[in-house]
Amino acid sequence: MRIVLVVESADYAEPLLYAASKHAYEVVELVTSINALRAVLKKAEADILVLALEQVDHRQLRQIERLYLGHPCPIAMFTRRGDAPIINAALQAGVSAFVVDGLAAERIKSIVDLAIIRFHETQTLQKQLQEANTTPDERKLIHQAAEILMTRTHISENAARLALHKMALSRNKRVADVAGMIVSTARFSGQLRSPVTNPAQREQALNSISA
Repeated sequence: MRIVLVVESADYAEPLLYAASKHAYEVVELVTSINALRAVLKKAEADILVLALEQVDHRQLRQIERLYLGHPCPIAMFTRRGDAPIINAALQAGVSAFVVDGLAAERIKSIVDLAIIRFHETQTLQKQLQEANTTPDERKLIHQAAEILMTRTHISENAARLALHKMALSRNKRVADVAGMIVSTARFSGQLRSPVTNPAQREQALNSISA
């Protein structure tokens, strides 16, 4: 299993690296801040992202959410402090397992396994809900919208579909309705003709599409 680690201190790194060695995890990247993730996450092709932080705030969670939309994967987060609003915000941002003051080497494998299981359950549920609540024509429209996002912003199909769901939730609309707006925009305004590769431009493009 390929793991990307984000650790703020040697105290956090030691139990994670011990668990990785014990369970034959491959640590493909180890960074000391969330800011460094953007550059490494795509090329790392990780199976899971594990973060060990002193505490996490809403700004950091917004960063994690953007990374999750661009590169969906299981996320396990360990922190010394966290209240109910932060935990809820973390789960909304894509974190699969959030553990407060529980970074013990013997617990890491079970928490990593839990994060992976929850991630795949969420992916399956989203797909089932989409299929249950849309007609064949609407599913075709959603597929077209996802392809437009993929072409425009160079993200994966899974990330594009997640972006559609986020847009729909933030506007209290159905995914099919958001997809229809994106397809119409692409068809009539030419807004999505040229691909975007710069991360900041990619985020700006996603925001402008969903406006």
